[in-house]
Amino acid sequence: MVVHSAGGRVVIGEPAGGRSARAERWAAVLADAGLGAVVSEDMRAELWLKLLGNACANPLSLLTGVTTGRMLDDPGMHRLFARVMDECIALGRRLGLALDIDTAQRMAQTRKLGAIKTSMLQDFEAGRCVELDAILGAALECASALQQPVPQMESVFALAGMRAQQAGLYAVPG
Repeated sequence: MVVHSAGGRVVIGEPAGGRSARAERWAAVLADAGLGAVVSEDMRAELWLKLLGNACANPLSLLTGVTTGRMLDDPGMHRLFARVMDECIALGRRLGLALDIDTAQRMAQTRKLGAIKTSMLQDFEAGRCVELDAILGAALECASALQQPVPQMESVFALAGMRAQQAGLYAVPG
């Protein structure tokens, strides 16, 4: 049995963009199951928006050991969260994604979710390997390919990697 307990939206779409009968059919199946599924014509942008929240919140929560709400409440962490998010939004736009959001809007969305303990923090606390490469590392690979400076993202990645490595939960790619 699968239990969907958070978030009210499941997005379905084609990797290359546009609408398809296949995506419409699956969205209808999921919507009938009560999952609020919608079809997106721009899945790349949708995926980047999801990555945006994860790339900012997950490694910072690993470093701090606190929920997203607590990070957003702290003035210093709020500024760092925003700077990482600014870089990630700029990177997505440089990749050609039509991101119709700014940092303040995205952080307000995060705030509405409440005191979330991110998956990376949950994994760390449970002694499971963290998905740092798949989350923030993927964005850094894009930045490297474009030669786009992202110093905040790089710093957070290095710090989170060291924290997880010291706990034996992350192997530095080599």
